[in-house]
Amino acid sequence: MIQKMKKLNFLVYHREYDQFLHQLQDLGVMHIEGGAVADNQSEAVNADLAELHRVNDLLKRTADLLQSEPAAASSSPAEGSASGAAADNLPAEFETLLDRAAALSAREKELAAQIDQLTPWGEFDPAYVQEQMALAGCEMHFFTAPTKAFRKEIAPNYPVEVISEQKGTTYFVAISRIAPADSVDTPEEEASADSASAVASIPATPVTLPFAALSALSTEHDQTVTDHATTLSQLRTLADASTAELTALRDQLAQRLSFDYVRTTTETAADDHLMVLRGWIPADKESDISAAFADSAAWYEISSPQPGDDVPVCLKNNRFFSLFEMITELYMLPKYNELDLTPFFAPFYILFFGLCLGDSGYGLFITLLVLAVKFIKKDLTQAMRAALNLLLTMGISAMVCGLLSGAFFGFNLYNLGVPLFDSIGSVAHLENSQLFNLSLILGFIQIIFGMILKAYNRTIQFGFGYSLSTIGWIMIILSLAVSMFLPDYAAVARWFTYAGLALAFCYNSPELYRKNPVTGLLINVGSGLWDAYNTATGMLGDMLSYVRLFALGLSGGILATVFDSLATGLAPDNVILGPIVVVLIFVVGHALNMFMNVLGAFVHPMRLTFVEFFKNAGYEGGGTGYNPFK
Repeated sequence: MIQKMKKLNFLVYHREYDQFLHQLQDLGVMHIEGGAVADNQSEAVNADLAELHRVNDLLKRTADLLQSEPAAASSSPAEGSASGAAADNLPAEFETLLDRAAALSAREKELAAQIDQLTPWGEFDPAYVQEQMALAGCEMHFFTAPTKAFRKEIAPNYPVEVISEQKGTTYFVAISRIAPADSVDTPEEEASADSASAVASIPATPVTLPFAALSALSTEHDQTVTDHATTLSQLRTLADASTAELTALRDQLAQRLSFDYVRTTTETAADDHLMVLRGWIPADKESDISAAFADSAAWYEISSPQPGDDVPVCLKNNRFFSLFEMITELYMLPKYNELDLTPFFAPFYILFFGLCLGDSGYGLFITLLVLAVKFIKKDLTQAMRAALNLLLTMGISAMVCGLLSGAFFGFNLYNLGVPLFDSIGSVAHLENSQLFNLSLILGFIQIIFGMILKAYNRTIQFGFGYSLSTIGWIMIILSLAVSMFLPDYAAVARWFTYAGLALAFCYNSPELYRKNPVTGLLINVGSGLWDAYNTATGMLGDMLSYVRLFALGLSGGILATVFDSLATGLAPDNVILGPIVVVLIFVVGHALNMFMNVLGAFVHPMRLTFVEFFKNAGYEGGGTGYNPFK
């Protein structure tokens, strides 16, 4: 349901406005209607916003880095460390350590790559080799080639020297002469040209090596690793001591930013002597406002929303249905005067998830996994706890719905000969054709239920007359269904069909009758014909969309059976190796299948909710979320 809201207007003397805003912020119940920030007053807002982004980024970088890196050996804080530093200096201290850690990590990877590149060539001093080659009037070139090609095409035909052979690759060098600088068409120049041409024609990959000795790179790499570990240790020490303080600084900046934004967007009156603040409060918080400002010099007025007001929306459902509010918010919030569909689609979503997953074993695994996470992790955020509770509900649904087919990690529980499962199967087991029909029946029920909600929604928004057309289509569809499946009641259903046609064709736009009854009737009948075409084609397409409930469960069950067959069929006839192969294929196959099926079981019921159900329920959405100034 949507919480009732009240409009709240304030008039405050400008000298008392800051104190008034602090008092209002402490209450934390008023949603402020936003305004435009004045160009000459936005510097404080921009400065706080930039600093807030900076602190948020530091907290995220610190958390990501410390989670991705293994714990380093503890060390004393570096000189100039921020342990015990003032809160204003904390961002700079975190930035220094984070930037140092990032630079050391990049240098560590760079050195490791250079060491890997130099290792096949062995230990030598590039500067010394270059110097001696220059004295001899020569130049050394480094190459790599596949060993087979080198032995067949290069070694017999070119003057080269092999350095090493590793993993099918040969590392070798070739020497070319350098022509004297003052020679002109001399035999020495011709010999040098021939030498350079011969080297250039070698069918191999030339290599440019780092200009450093392998031992020097290894020493620098080891020192960089040590420095990196030390920096991470210092960062951990700082994070343990000051993350709470940095988080408090972030909250303080957010609060100040909120205050500055409201301060700079407030309207003024009476030559800027009065501040005009408009907003909204939950209806049950009216007494809090009255008590807080009873003795205040501020003037205020509390009134009910009027048509056309952009009233913020605050969903208020019970503990169970509130789990599904995150799904509603993924689409969009309802308008204030609209019906909140969260508690109405939640039972369908639970059932649809279970049917799409369709395996009791997968449902049991999800349930146990969620319970284990909740038991191990005690410091979960409210949002994470809500998400886990939603997943727990989905897991239980999959366990129950899996009993319809009897699937348990691809095996059929009802073929095991266990009396308990046999008794359950005699009541719950459905064949594939029955599951197919069940999907269509559930789709029909949800569509009709959505249309009933649409009629109710239009009644509370516009009046009962505007729901008559929808009621007429409900009567027509239900009467046709009764005539098809309960022929004994066809005669009674026919009269309901006639009544439904009258409502559907004559009352889809009741306001037209106020202008001209005859013209209004003609336009309504024409609109009814168009609605008849849309309803007939839309109803068929919508119902067929629900076949995915059956198809996803069936495909997931087939894949699970395939992995079971692969696990037993590919296992070698070996006492030790056989069980290992069975377990490996079983775990990897079912993990992959479960990931794909769980993803589909989340997405496709969501699609049925957002498209088929919301459309037939006449859901418009587009509401503004309630965001109190606090």
